[in-house]
Amino acid sequence: MPHASQVLVVEDSRVQAKIISQHIEDTTPFTTIVTHTLAETRAAMDAHRGDIFVAILDRNLPDDPNAAIVPLAKSLDIPAVVMTASFSEEVRQQLIEQNVVDYFIKSMAEINTMERLIERLYKNLSVRVLVADDSRLFRSRITSLLHNLNLQSVEAEDGQQALDIFTADPNFSLIITDYNMPRLDGFDLIEAIRAHHPKDTLSIIGISAENGGHIARFLKIGANDFLVKPIQVEEFTCRVHQQLDMLEMIQDYKRMCEQFKK
Repeated sequence: MPHASQVLVVEDSRVQAKIISQHIEDTTPFTTIVTHTLAETRAAMDAHRGDIFVAILDRNLPDDPNAAIVPLAKSLDIPAVVMTASFSEEVRQQLIEQNVVDYFIKSMAEINTMERLIERLYKNLSVRVLVADDSRLFRSRITSLLHNLNLQSVEAEDGQQALDIFTADPNFSLIITDYNMPRLDGFDLIEAIRAHHPKDTLSIIGISAENGGHIARFLKIGANDFLVKPIQVEEFTCRVHQQLDMLEMIQDYKRMCEQFKK
């Protein structure tokens, strides 16, 4: 089944909406749906839900004094990226609490960065992530963040279950693993996987409530990156996307080298 391939652009200024929409269509392979009010947006989301893989939202619409636009997207399971004319720490906290993918200031420089995010979110629709942690609550938190990035996730309740899942089906681009788990901890899990799957084919992010020596050991045994609990949403998004981008660049380089040899 083909993936949804349209970007919903919600902006009350028709001039701004045209600029953003045109720029997206000129620089990415995606088409856009443009709306200017909450009512138009609700109708567009209902009519085109299966076609939209991300929504670019303006939080200041004429018929939306309570900023209901972001919760609306969330209720329909549409990843939301917010563009705002002004920014403050209060706004940042509100957006994080609303589980938006990211936020940008309305400027051409920011639009270019936003377009790269849009392309990443589309590619994520085909990416699988294995999450290993013995805490059901923490696994749920991580898988929720991954889902918000359009990533598919599979959960494992400890290192041994993660290894069994991966051995049976290694079709994952990223593994996110806790350190302290029963049966098989994160260090042993990484060592077992790295014995057959190098860094240029699979990215691994280690997670622990402790830093210091754990960071060094995670990296030495084969993790690509490391996060410390509690997880910060913005850092998590950046590090996950950096790993996927790097993996993609390596694969592109290897394909280019193979073509050159021919």
